[in-house]
Amino acid sequence: MEIKKMLQEEAWWILETHQLPSGAVVTRYPAGPKIVPYFAHLALYGVLAAGDYGDKVRAYLEWYVAHLERPDRFGLYGTVYDYRIAADGREIPEESYDSSDSYAATFLSLVRRYYEATGDRAWLQAHREELEAVAGAMLATEHKDGLTLARPDWPVKYLMDNCEVYRGLEDYAMLQEEVWGNDDWAGFYRRKASRVVESIRRKMWVGDGFSPLLYAAGLRLRPNWKTWYPDVLAQLFTITCGVLEPGTPRARQIYRSFLRNYPSWHLVPSPTEFTSPLAAWAAALVGDEERLSTYFREVREKVIGAGRPWPWHAAESGVLTVALRLCLQ
Repeated sequence: MEIKKMLQEEAWWILETHQLPSGAVVTRYPAGPKIVPYFAHLALYGVLAAGDYGDKVRAYLEWYVAHLERPDRFGLYGTVYDYRIAADGREIPEESYDSSDSYAATFLSLVRRYYEATGDRAWLQAHREELEAVAGAMLATEHKDGLTLARPDWPVKYLMDNCEVYRGLEDYAMLQEEVWGNDDWAGFYRRKASRVVESIRRKMWVGDGFSPLLYAAGLRLRPNWKTWYPDVLAQLFTITCGVLEPGTPRARQIYRSFLRNYPSWHLVPSPTEFTSPLAAWAAALVGDEERLSTYFREVREKVIGAGRPWPWHAAESGVLTVALRLCLQ
């Protein structure tokens, strides 16, 4: 199997069949395409991992900063709604989003990946004000423990979201330092990131894993290793987002528990039955090369070979491509 060829095929599929003339990237649901920024960010992580597509990603970044709400219906600044695509191609805001924290955090992580891939300091400098607004949206629902609610009207601190917030804070701190030379603000965001990690490790670890969610009132649920979403998938986010370093005892414990409960994750029974490529991302980080090789082959033959039927979508290809790229390093 040629990993480099697969990288290019997935990037091409994302861009040619999901990017609109406006620069937005859609998710093609069975009921029709929608712009869901969170999924667009994951898709474009993969595009950047595949090679020289900076102009395509920049077009999306321009779309996103042009659609910041000031304020949105919850009173937050710097958020972006989901959009449905009308029959005539118009992008119509749904005036809602799944999460204010994750959309913003993953956008900032995408900006860092874009900067590292292109060195385009000028774009970041030109849009500093908008990026500050996005950083504000990421932290708008922050509580005293440093963890964020998914949305102002949804009093739940999700493990997945807060892993992404940690990553977004670290990435934005790097940009503060590298692009603007602002050590004070870099330190501010790194302290925020450290607080998130501390609270995840201290407040969300329950028994043999992390609680998938913590209610604002303090209730936390024990992870159910038989429940894929959100319980099990959230455990893997701690590895992919860097909350746990892959070689640490706790990361190894998480991955062992994953294998014990999902020993056949790397097999694809049918084109519409597959384990999320995020498992492959985590597997690449911990060095599970044998299962990864099988997973890539199975996806190529049974999902890609069948035309990538739903529920495979652009974000799946993006995350798959990130995992593929890690295997080349």
